[in-house]
Amino acid sequence: TSNEALIDGIVRDEWGFDGLVLSDWNAIAELINHGVAADRSQAGALALKAGVDMDMTSEVFVTDLRAAVENDADLMRDLDIAVSRILQAKERLGLFDNPFDYHDVAREDALILSDEHRAAAREISARSMVLLKNEGGALPIGEGAGSIAVLGGLAEDSLTQLGSWRAQGKAEEVVSILDGLKNSAPSGTTIDYASGAIPQDDDVSGIDAAVRLAEQSDRVLLVIGEDYDLSGEARSRSIIELPDSQKALADAVFATGKPVTVLFVTGRPMAIPEVAENADALLLTWMLGSEAGNAIADVVFGKTSPGGRLPADFPRRTGQVPFTYSENPGGRPADPDLGRDSNRYLDLPITPLFPFGHGLTYADVNYGEVTASAPTMSVDGEVSLSVTVSNPSQNDVDEVVQLYMRDPVATIARPKLELRGFERVPLAAGESKTVTFTVSAAQSAIFNADGEWAVEPGELIFHIGASSLDIRSSVSVDVTGTKITGVPAAAIETKVSVE
Repeated sequence: TSNEALIDGIVRDEWGFDGLVLSDWNAIAELINHGVAADRSQAGALALKAGVDMDMTSEVFVTDLRAAVENDADLMRDLDIAVSRILQAKERLGLFDNPFDYHDVAREDALILSDEHRAAAREISARSMVLLKNEGGALPIGEGAGSIAVLGGLAEDSLTQLGSWRAQGKAEEVVSILDGLKNSAPSGTTIDYASGAIPQDDDVSGIDAAVRLAEQSDRVLLVIGEDYDLSGEARSRSIIELPDSQKALADAVFATGKPVTVLFVTGRPMAIPEVAENADALLLTWMLGSEAGNAIADVVFGKTSPGGRLPADFPRRTGQVPFTYSENPGGRPADPDLGRDSNRYLDLPITPLFPFGHGLTYADVNYGEVTASAPTMSVDGEVSLSVTVSNPSQNDVDEVVQLYMRDPVATIARPKLELRGFERVPLAAGESKTVTFTVSAAQSAIFNADGEWAVEPGELIFHIGASSLDIRSSVSVDVTGTKITGVPAAAIETKVSVE
């Protein structure tokens, strides 16, 4: 916020940015907390001089900047420039021609929560879920499933489905998980509900009633996780495991011996090894918005096959964090052999509970061998990598084919794996498709000690798989020629085709 070399220097002069710069929330006043300004007036002068044009919420510019500007002609010039940038932005938006162009109440009433938009929200939500486990084909649930006990207070918690940054979202506009399941239950299926416990407090007095309902039912849909106020910005927890009440509910329900499918509500990766071990199926639902319940029902009852994939590793325990598939190799790499002097935990496997890119669907998709269009490519060239995926099942599914790269020897250490492309591929029952990724040598560019992007000759290993730990085949390509620098941004785009 007070870094003139960054804002006016790099952003504006070097990069040519000609828009306005807005501070972060209260950031100008917080320059005092950071110890770089003695008072609000000085904080405002530093931010204005650095090139900040607009003050978000701290009101330093409005209430405390006048004296500093009046005593400094340079600051007056900075103020004039800041005002001109704001006016220019408004002019570009057309606000001087029609100030109320974005305030069409009739359009708002017609579009917000319209049938078309709800249908889109439902589809997006269904595509976002990640099936983490599905033992014995527990999901989807078909007709004649008998009695289902839906347990867990999160099943009727509509507010949580809007997340912690819900803006103007209203709980009454949300289809809860419970209502969605009831609305879409197939014939021959009855649904009963007991709250059991909620994540917001440690009250476990309702667990006994939940257990009785589970024992009276044919199977259980257990809805557990974090509520909206435990997940999100400024909501850090020292232990990213289940809240105590949720763990108590899960333990009691698993102890009944009934088949239990878990619908897991969270906004972040969590350490849930006991849940993963005891559930027959584990569906990660996240917090899905206004059509949450309907979308979850679509997946649970088989109208839609899940196809989401994890954007981050799920650890086995909090102590494994940070955990990333793309970490650099160490001098003493992790080794499952406890007798070796390696970088690992003594009490845990070296793998995550669920890896980056993991996700199942309602079929086992087969992968062929990846082939390269050529064994070499020049430092300014490209190569195509192709693999055929097949769906031998009777279910239509989406498979997410993932391309990873490894640069085994370079002038600086490179990650063990780098995601270089992925494609969500719809596969009808019995269908096969060939996915081709076209990548350039620039995919291996490094930022070197001279402050330049450089492409170096050498071996690159490409992996095709269903996750970062489920690699199905690999191929090696040699980059030939002399090192080049100054790689254009367009050169690092991966092109994908599906036939």
